[in-house]
Amino acid sequence: MSLFEFIAGMISVIFALAVAQLFIGVAELVQHRGRVRPFLPHAVWNVNLFLLTFVHWWSLWTFRDLSWNFGMFFFSLLGPSLMFFAASVINPRDQSEGVIDLTAHFLGIRQLFMVVFIAMMLLFTADGPMFGTEPLLNPLRLAQMSVVGAAVWGFASKSRSVHTAISLFVLLALGAVVIIRFFPGGGNR
Repeated sequence: MSLFEFIAGMISVIFALAVAQLFIGVAELVQHRGRVRPFLPHAVWNVNLFLLTFVHWWSLWTFRDLSWNFGMFFFSLLGPSLMFFAASVINPRDQSEGVIDLTAHFLGIRQLFMVVFIAMMLLFTADGPMFGTEPLLNPLRLAQMSVVGAAVWGFASKSRSVHTAISLFVLLALGAVVIIRFFPGGGNR
């Protein structure tokens, strides 16, 4: 096993735990669907986190030829760890009684969620330039920084329509990142 395989294995475990949190949270909501008051941004953020997990995991391949050290390994664990945390808080845990109001839940965790999401995105944005696998300025940065800016707006706003717009914008930005990065002619496949 190479050092990259060893490191990617640990990162993959954390990402897998994040996806498991998302699946468990959504499955519990489906089981209690008769008591759930849906909120579109909540659903879209579940999709965003799911997609972002796989986009970043796939992006790890660009790091395969690096000369790894513990600092790089530790830095590489921070973003996935924040992803796990975001995936753990996006869905309500106490679903035992009464109505499950996803609007109230999301607006109640929105500032914590947005801070975690912003930090995670900044880490995911910094790793390529920091490790020397991509330039600091490239088309991907525009999408990443736009997402960070939208999340800052989400931190400040309690507006349901703003959160709907932000969640959908992030979904579109993720689509743009996939096209820029992974389709023919993109940064890595």
